[in-house]
Amino acid sequence: MKRFRNILLYGKKKADIQASLELAEFIARKNDARLTVVDVISEELNYYSQMMSVYQKTLHLKDMVFENRLTELRHLTGALKNKGLDISANVFVGTPFLELIKEVIRGKYDLLIVTAEGKSEFKDMLFGTTTMHLMRKCPCPVWALKPGEQTHFKQILAAVDPDPSQEENRKLNIKILELASSLAILQKSELHVLHAWDVPKRYLDFLRNDLEKITGNAQNMHKSWLGALLEKHTVSIKESQTHLIKGDPGIEIPRYANEKGIDLIVMGTVSRTGIAGLLMGNTAEKILFRVDCAVMAVKPEGFESPVSAD
Repeated sequence: MKRFRNILLYGKKKADIQASLELAEFIARKNDARLTVVDVISEELNYYSQMMSVYQKTLHLKDMVFENRLTELRHLTGALKNKGLDISANVFVGTPFLELIKEVIRGKYDLLIVTAEGKSEFKDMLFGTTTMHLMRKCPCPVWALKPGEQTHFKQILAAVDPDPSQEENRKLNIKILELASSLAILQKSELHVLHAWDVPKRYLDFLRNDLEKITGNAQNMHKSWLGALLEKHTVSIKESQTHLIKGDPGIEIPRYANEKGIDLIVMGTVSRTGIAGLLMGNTAEKILFRVDCAVMAVKPEGFESPVSAD
């Protein structure tokens, strides 16, 4: 089934764009989708352009950088356009995450592919400020790749929370499984489904005398929830690739992914603040701070971004 019709690809470095463009082309062709490659130039160039124009009236730094970058992107995409791919390039000026979200809304994109900022000696986290803003506030799925990421993902992990009492969770789980299984079929990848659960700490003092019994009952309940979810899913998933793990999901999901060499996690980002789009759920935040692989962050149905297209 074709999942995407309109894909937006964002990158700063030429090497990252070249790596992610191969993946974006593959996904676009398999889905008969339109692909747009963009970059965002910082507004600080306005200041420097004004400073330099005092001495050289004909020099417009921002315009020069804009045109040079647009020429570079058109050069990168030109060969694919000549091979029949519906592809274009554009450059915006402003704050990257804001301009990208505005473009997603304006253009009605259904997938945004970005390259994560990457780890540095000062920051041991794969996803930097721009990527985190996008995962929190972008209305369409955000696929964040590792710098220099290969185009093939051997193992894909769908992280789900099948609690049937949450209607929002039910719809989001279906969306996660559909996207993860579609990508696994396209890439001939091994699909894993994981549900991590735990007894809330606030209940432990009250349950201490019957903790073993309560924990066993809770495990059986979560197992039945996961089974019911998978029964409704159209793609067959082997029992050996279905995982029920006791523990904090924010810790257990990245631990499993790192230990098993998962290449891509498809997961939901659910705000529980009551303020649409401002924060992800605590579990999603914990996972993103700990993983070292690509992530596709999926929003629940009806999600409204706090960023407007205006």
